[in-house]
Amino acid sequence: MKVVAAALLALALPATAGAALEVKLAIAPKSPARGAATTVQLRPYWTYKRADGSCCVLKPAAVKYPFNVQAVSPTGRVYPLSVRRKSRYLWAGSFRFRTAGRWVIRAPQWGPRYSRNYGARPRITVTVTT
Repeated sequence: MKVVAAALLALALPATAGAALEVKLAIAPKSPARGAATTVQLRPYWTYKRADGSCCVLKPAAVKYPFNVQAVSPTGRVYPLSVRRKSRYLWAGSFRFRTAGRWVIRAPQWGPRYSRNYGARPRITVTVTT
């Protein structure tokens, strides 16, 4: 009986902070040229309620997590990106866009909806020029 009660309690309680990890993706330069090296940055954040009880404010998270990042070409081909920890709150990697057009950089762990709640950016669109 205690096991059932504990299971029901676990389902009723909100998720822990570990489940509230969000990420922001960014690239530099903002408008890359085809074939040019581009830096992809990933910054992890924890979500916390504001003082007034509303949701949420993002605070940098120093986590050891196996982040996956992908670049999706205009034709739909998926390229894996390797990101490494550069500082306490920053993961980064390099990528060269092979063709011009509209590309998507995404962290697939936050898909398929890629919620932008609380200011998170787990998926960004990049226009690559010739």
